[in-house]
Amino acid sequence: PDKGIYLQGSALLPFSPLGIDTGLDMQALLSQNPEVFALFKANLFPGLVLMDLYTSVGLGLDLRYPFGVHLGPVVSLEVPGGALSAYGGVGYQSGFHLAWGAGFRLYLEPLALEVSASDRYPFLLSLLYLW
Repeated sequence: PDKGIYLQGSALLPFSPLGIDTGLDMQALLSQNPEVFALFKANLFPGLVLMDLYTSVGLGLDLRYPFGVHLGPVVSLEVPGGALSAYGGVGYQSGFHLAWGAGFRLYLEPLALEVSASDRYPFLLSLLYLW
């Protein structure tokens, strides 16, 4: 609440180099000190199954303003009615920096409720419209 309002969105990207699914998650903080976060994802192993639950593992490149760049693994696990996801990355942001994020999304078609935490914020509750 003390930072401001976040605007966020996700999309599958229209290109698949070597048949790899790609995606983009973006988030912008609308305040006096704006912040922008973009996570480009390459879904390297989309069809894994773990304990009868669909799992995907990929590689993420995150770009940030104020300047930061990180590279690391992205993992998601589909659970009944929702999904768990996590990201970890190593890179630069005012020096060597470890980036991380974890979240849970509950699907309430056509909406989703997402609870997450990351190195950028300790707690974020989002109401998302899915189309």
